[in-house]
Amino acid sequence: MELLGLFLNSFVIGFSGAVMPGPVLAVDIAETPRHGWKTGPVISLGHAISEIAVVIFLAVAVAVLTDNPVVTRVIASVGGVALLLMAGMMTYDTLRSRISYEAGSADLGSRAKLAGKGITTTLVNPYWYIWWATIGLALLVRAKEFGIAGPAVFYVGHILSDLVWYTAVSVTIWKGRKLLAGPRLKFLILICAAFLVYLGVKFMYDGLTGAVNWDLYNAAP
Repeated sequence: MELLGLFLNSFVIGFSGAVMPGPVLAVDIAETPRHGWKTGPVISLGHAISEIAVVIFLAVAVAVLTDNPVVTRVIASVGGVALLLMAGMMTYDTLRSRISYEAGSADLGSRAKLAGKGITTTLVNPYWYIWWATIGLALLVRAKEFGIAGPAVFYVGHILSDLVWYTAVSVTIWKGRKLLAGPRLKFLILICAAFLVYLGVKFMYDGLTGAVNWDLYNAAP
């Protein structure tokens, strides 16, 4: 996997998760009318702070875990299953029109600053932990080929996807345009879901058959 490929995979997978309604997005939508288009970037900063510690911890853990090829194959397989499940839920919710971007769904009781809300809404989301324990860990295993550069590129791609999406949402709401409703939103989510299916199948294949050259990963500095 080239560094550019790692970056693009990280960005698209992160973007696929960002577009699905969740606590961070809810706060982004709810706070934009009060704080303006800068809400998205500031919320993303808080979200990024929450994730940098996780990336560092998992990157160190991966250096130990990948000494055992059985462990790496299990990680790839579980990560693949998680991607397929995420794609399935995204597709189901989209086709059943269960996706809503109502601003009223956010909790406005907290007086914390926007960056603090980005951290808080990230840490209280149980699905965030599941994502990092499965999909995120699987991607970091594959990024180990590039040593320190791999996790760094993965992190930048992942955070950039959040920054792009949350900023786009804030700018759109701030300008009063309804560009995220109807068929456009459904099409975007279905494209992301299809990409997750592709990566999920590939991860499962690599894990179950041992197609990945794990010795190459273990030999990386």
